[in-house]
Amino acid sequence: MGLLNKLYIAGCWVASLLLPVNKNKVVMSSYCGRGYSDNPKAIAEALRELDPGVEILWLVKNEKEAATLPKGIIPCPFYSAKRVFALATARVWVDNCRNYARFKKKNQFYLQTWHGFPLKRIEKDAYEALGEDYARGAIKDSAKTDLLLSNSRFATETLRRCYWYDGEIGAYGSPRNDVFFRPHPEISGKIRKGLSLPEDQKVALYAPTFRADHSTTAYALDAGRLAEACETRFGGKWSVLIRLHPNVASQAAGLFAYDGDKIVDATLYPDMQELLCGCDLLITDYSSSMFDYALSGKPCIRFALDMEDYRKDRNFYFTQEEMPFPVAQSNEELVACVQGFDEAAYRETWDRFTRENGFFEDGEASKRCARWILDKIKA
Repeated sequence: MGLLNKLYIAGCWVASLLLPVNKNKVVMSSYCGRGYSDNPKAIAEALRELDPGVEILWLVKNEKEAATLPKGIIPCPFYSAKRVFALATARVWVDNCRNYARFKKKNQFYLQTWHGFPLKRIEKDAYEALGEDYARGAIKDSAKTDLLLSNSRFATETLRRCYWYDGEIGAYGSPRNDVFFRPHPEISGKIRKGLSLPEDQKVALYAPTFRADHSTTAYALDAGRLAEACETRFGGKWSVLIRLHPNVASQAAGLFAYDGDKIVDATLYPDMQELLCGCDLLITDYSSSMFDYALSGKPCIRFALDMEDYRKDRNFYFTQEEMPFPVAQSNEELVACVQGFDEAAYRETWDRFTRENGFFEDGEASKRCARWILDKIKA
């Protein structure tokens, strides 16, 4: 963004102070302009169900992201004056990342959902990795927040300590995880149809997180061997879906030998939570998606080739011994983990982890958030 454009946007923020707030308007954003996804999507669905008359605007960075929005939700360009005026006139903001709005009026409300159970150190606890500029913006953003969501006692304690926030933390659960508490066969079918897979195909999802330097050397998964191991252990025909983090999505094309319906590039599939809901096995490394996925009761295995290097960058809140998922540090170990997977031991370990960390997910988080928003709209 050039200097003139920055000055223009700054002027728009000042002018927006004169605009009245529309009590019936809600502005939502997911991952700084991504499409219809994550916690805000789940909240939007619940809000539309409880009150279809609420006006919902969604901040999107391009036309591709706008195309993911359902009919009735209005796209708004993320990098524009329109975003400024949308935020300035909305009664409620909903975001899963830092919002960075310049002003918030007294009769406006900000619901911050965040985006996952904390495994990697976050915010103040990762100050050195995130940097002073990030911290400065985060502190201002936290000062505007009216409700911050949590899905567990551990998350509440962590957020209270490190989020630069002393306001209300809602023990609501994670809206995006409500999907795991009810059967959704339509999602499984949607995924397979969208990726041109047979309806009865079993699916393993490989979804690693990104590295600070955007390197991909740690993604050396032998997807073919993984599919064979899954067929040996669990039976049926298996596909491996590769889903890279959006920060390195542009590198997905050349990393794997995609092979028909055996090894499939799913990096551009718009909704990660749908992939989690519809897959039969998750392979990840340090992503909070593992804690979401485990709520489904289906198996999750960690494939982490660079554990010590990653620890030096962000470090973890839990030791490897405290983690509830089997871990492999080579393709040979991964095959062994799959072939020797013990469902009873896995379930017992996960149940113990949720008790020790006070999880309170119950499938009703979206409705709690929607009711909170409606309370603010009707106040």
